Amino acid sequence: MLIAVSAVAFGLLSSAGGDALSALRENPQVSEETVERLRQVYGLDRPLAVRYGTWVSAMARGDMGESLSFRTSVAGLVFSRLLNTLKLGLLALAIAIGVSVLLSFASVRLNKAIIDRSIDLIVLVTASMPRIVLALFALALTVGLSGSVAAINNGSAAAMLLAAAVLSVPVIALFLGQMHGELRQAMNEPFVRYARAKGLSENEVILRHASRAALNPLLTIFGLSLGALIGGSVIVETVLGWPGLGALTVSAVLSRDAPLVMGVVVVSSAAVWLGNSIAEVLQVLNDRRLRDSEIDV
Repeated sequence: MLIAVSAVAFGLLSSAGGDALSALRENPQVSEETVERLRQVYGLDRPLAVRYGTWVSAMARGDMGESLSFRTSVAGLVFSRLLNTLKLGLLALAIAIGVSVLLSFASVRLNKAIIDRSIDLIVLVTASMPRIVLALFALALTVGLSGSVAAINNGSAAAMLLAAAVLSVPVIALFLGQMHGELRQAMNEPFVRYARAKGLSENEVILRHASRAALNPLLTIFGLSLGALIGGSVIVETVLGWPGLGALTVSAVLSRDAPLVMGVVVVSSAAVWLGNSIAEVLQVLNDRRLRDSEIDV
């Protein structure tokens, strides 16, 4: 998967035209001979297949190369920005899961039609709202509260919370729609009626029995949403100026910084794979039927 994704990304970046040294040609103080000599030094004059093979060979040794625009190690730069994006993403996941669980629990516990209609409206609005509009609103709110965009760039708690809230909105639509439907369906299952017949309270029936049956689809979405959060962070981080992986990706693409772009692509793809793998492990731990089926196989 990583090889396929990296090959496609490398090809697309090369077909876009230009490279990290193209901007030097616009500088009258830099001669064409100097630009060509630098292209030879960095290997930018080689054929596409050769450059990709060189990059793959270096990656196999754990060397992501050096950023042509930042003049620093790609690995250090990418992982430091990935940490900022993960903080934002985990907080966004916590917000989405918290909202989804609380509203779904209230729906089945209180069994009020107005709550179900409200949930349907929330899912519709959060799924339809453009993230860039929310990011611009959060930017205006942050500047209004702090009087400066520097509060975002300094990574203040309020700015981080606003950015995570914007990032969580589309994920709320996924989690809430799935959790509400699965929990409603689980409440009509025979094992729930059996739990009620045993004299368990309604809260115990929901938390100990129905919620576990509704959890597996939620875990699947958890793995998939990690990729969505990393991808969606491009808009949020760019608009709000958050120093994360999304903003770094935009900067790397605009500057045609191939080593940095490839480093971001590989790390992002690996993070998505890791999120899906964690979701699968959690599913097996939550559902005994999956463990039994694996043992039988």
